[in-house]
Amino acid sequence: MLNKNLFDKTKEEYQDMVESTFFTLAEFNDDTNIVLKVDNLEEPSGNTKHIFRAEEAIQIGSIISKNQGKNVFLINEAFNDNLKNINTSLMDNFYKLYSGFTKILTRKEETMNLTLLNMQCPLTHYENELAAALYLNSRETKNDIAMLRNLRGINIFTPADSIEARYLLKIVEKNFFKENKRNFTYFKLSSESSPNIFDKEYFEKEEGHLKEWTGLPEIIYLSKNIEAHFDVAIIASGPILYNAILAAKELEEMNYNVTVLNMSFLSSSSEYLNEKIRSFINNFTDKHTNIVTVEEHSKIGGLGSLIAEITSENKNRANVKIERMGIEDNLSARGIVAKCEEIVGY
Repeated sequence: MLNKNLFDKTKEEYQDMVESTFFTLAEFNDDTNIVLKVDNLEEPSGNTKHIFRAEEAIQIGSIISKNQGKNVFLINEAFNDNLKNINTSLMDNFYKLYSGFTKILTRKEETMNLTLLNMQCPLTHYENELAAALYLNSRETKNDIAMLRNLRGINIFTPADSIEARYLLKIVEKNFFKENKRNFTYFKLSSESSPNIFDKEYFEKEEGHLKEWTGLPEIIYLSKNIEAHFDVAIIASGPILYNAILAAKELEEMNYNVTVLNMSFLSSSSEYLNEKIRSFINNFTDKHTNIVTVEEHSKIGGLGSLIAEITSENKNRANVKIERMGIEDNLSARGIVAKCEEIVGY
């Protein structure tokens, strides 16, 4: 179930997704996993044994994975107090890492499992135009999903909170790679505290075992107002899901029937999983004709583009209306409500 304090402003729970990620990685068995970090190393201090320049990191990580049979987790962190050089940003490193992915994907290597963890600041709490403008002018990566989707063959995860991030990392480490012997995976993580959307046991079943992972999107909010005058579905990806749920609650009080879909897995190296996602979205659009997508990414090439592409391929769904919201828009709960009102013509 969702966090019971989700709608209680006086009891909101926040947790750093990056901190949760580091704790999760620390639990992994060193015999089958290794964690590397990306930095420019111009001002090195401390132990740099597992730290590499972005230009070399993908290649070195893939060699280690292949030769040692390990899952390699590569961290590109926005803030590194010990090693960060002011002249090298998260975005600069990402572009170099992306270049490494393009080269390695053209090779027909044997078994290798490489996961890139890109840690950046979320827009979730930016409720006014000034804050949004400052975000747009920052050097954060705004088109990472689009670039990686274009490569194909990369698994893309955008967890909504620290609890889902922990769950998905465990899925990747324990189960995901067993299905495919050659995997490249990307995690888009937030390096600031964000609300805990899910209950701490949400992704577990009895005795602490992980809940079965299907790779499919999940409906996490369904309004009970079956006699509502208006109907809209919100599909969100990443921590901005929090604002989408707040918007859904407000819309429900305004006589809307609202469904919120969490889509934390956007693309797979497995065509079988990609087809499952397409089938789910096609079934979803059978039941919802007004759809608003919300993401902390450029509207071009990300979640909204993916939903539009899947829907447009089915000629029987010409009546489906899709409005995309990205970092160019006001992503506050109020902004999402306004976009939902707009799409239904209210």
